Amino acid sequence: MSDDPKARIADAFTPLPDPEPGFDDADRFEPSTDDVEEGDAPSGSGLDNVDGSVVERCAGLDHSDTDNGLRLRLHFGRDLSVMAQEGTPGGDWLAWCGTHWDLAGGASGARMIAQRLGDRIGLEAAYLGHTPDETKAIRAGKAASRKAAEDRTDEDREAIERKSKAEKALDQRRSRRRAFGVTSKNKGRFEAALECAAPHLRRAPDRFNPARLTFATLTHTLRFSRRLDEEANDALDPEAYAAAPRVYRVSLHAAPGHERDDWITAVVPTAYDPDAVAPRWEAFLAEMLPDADKRRTVQQFAGVGLLAIPVQRVMFHYGLGANGKSVFLEVLCRLLGPGLAVGLPRESLVGGSERAAGAASPDIVRLYGKRLVRVTELKADVPVQEDLIKRLTGGEAIPARTLFKGFFEFQNFATPHMSGNGFPTIDGTDNGIWRRMLVVHWDQTLPEERQRDFEEFVSEFVTEEGPGILNWLIAGARDFLLNGLSVATSIRDATGEYREEMDPIGEFVTACVVQAQGYKVQANDMYQAYMSWSLANAKRVRSQTKFGRTLKQRFEKSSINGCVYYMNCDLQNVPARPVSARNPED
Repeated sequence: MSDDPKARIADAFTPLPDPEPGFDDADRFEPSTDDVEEGDAPSGSGLDNVDGSVVERCAGLDHSDTDNGLRLRLHFGRDLSVMAQEGTPGGDWLAWCGTHWDLAGGASGARMIAQRLGDRIGLEAAYLGHTPDETKAIRAGKAASRKAAEDRTDEDREAIERKSKAEKALDQRRSRRRAFGVTSKNKGRFEAALECAAPHLRRAPDRFNPARLTFATLTHTLRFSRRLDEEANDALDPEAYAAAPRVYRVSLHAAPGHERDDWITAVVPTAYDPDAVAPRWEAFLAEMLPDADKRRTVQQFAGVGLLAIPVQRVMFHYGLGANGKSVFLEVLCRLLGPGLAVGLPRESLVGGSERAAGAASPDIVRLYGKRLVRVTELKADVPVQEDLIKRLTGGEAIPARTLFKGFFEFQNFATPHMSGNGFPTIDGTDNGIWRRMLVVHWDQTLPEERQRDFEEFVSEFVTEEGPGILNWLIAGARDFLLNGLSVATSIRDATGEYREEMDPIGEFVTACVVQAQGYKVQANDMYQAYMSWSLANAKRVRSQTKFGRTLKQRFEKSSINGCVYYMNCDLQNVPARPVSARNPED
């Protein structure tokens, strides 16, 4: 037999004589060969880029699922990985697709790869050789065959018979290995191989996308570098150094192509062109967001969507129809693609229901590896799940569980964008929720005669100016890395107005309660004054329980002679209660 691996692979498709039963050693490799004729060769459909040395090594393996798992790793391990999850021996499959480790299509990609294993198993037949006992028997038989027939003893004739059986035993093993290659293409076999390989290919979730300032496009891998500018920082006034912002230098390196070892799980589905511009996109934003400082905040926040940086903010895009906010968000999502941008149904963030302990959280799982999350058309006056918003923007690892699989934790890097024509309800009055909010008011309305079909408008931006809009995002990311998030005054003001609207009790205190040392107001009188103010100003009246819980954060409460008082304060300018009054909320 030739020592050339390629020649031996070719020999694997040369028909061998049908084996004859009877040699015991051949039964060591007994596979299940249902619906396969003994000696049939694999079809050869999975034989691209075969490594002969790997085939030779695999020839020494047996016909078990465990060894098929090893075969899968030896042939295709560099193109397969598993995102580890607790409570399961495997996890979610990822397959290398030439530009990134595909998570969304990883399960199907892994099975497509595993279906190629059977053809490679068939090649192993060419590398099977005689056992030492068979080699000894063949040598003895050849020596006996050289004797003249009339000179052969009974022992010689037995040696010749053992030689024949030994030669046929190898033919039989080769035939059975080929048959095993065919049966390994059956669903049960290749799925068993995947299951056996998975524990050896596991990788922790935080070991994917490990470089936080790196992202990939269809054509390039781009890496931001951020470092302190020591010379500029040394020049700062020593007395103001502790409070002064640090000065950074930021650079961007774009390398053509993609590397497995970057472990990137998604790409921006457009080409990178450093010279591309987007004049129509920038003109659109200048018209719909004429405040330059507001545009800068929006550009920075959108640009962070290229990076894995927790910003601990959520941007709420507010405004009536034909104001550009939906076009803006849709263009961002399409430009980043489904691997980096994800939309969540509003039901994920609204309502007060808590998930049961250990319950599956498929909506939260979808955030893994993403850089932008969009929640559209939140309805006015519908309460949002403030705790969930805090967890998604807190920078800490959040637990998640996929359906029928295990748990895993990951840090969310998806910048949240919410939108609506009215404000959802936020009951919290603490800074924990409000310091995260960035309200962007899209206050321009496009005249009806200039309004266009939404799909046509969005598609033109993405197809005609995609690389330029990508550079606009890159510029926003660079600005953020250099200067931090710059929040426009108009955004601060809009957020403050939103907070005041969500805190009617705070408005009442500002309008009707003054600090007055030594004075006190009975709790019931305070609540009745609050009701009068709320009804006179058409505000929703909160329950006395919620009112008391909120007000005790502002004023000391004391019990005197069985009555509860708010200390060191007094009422002023309390309006008369309207004749028709509403009941407070339950």
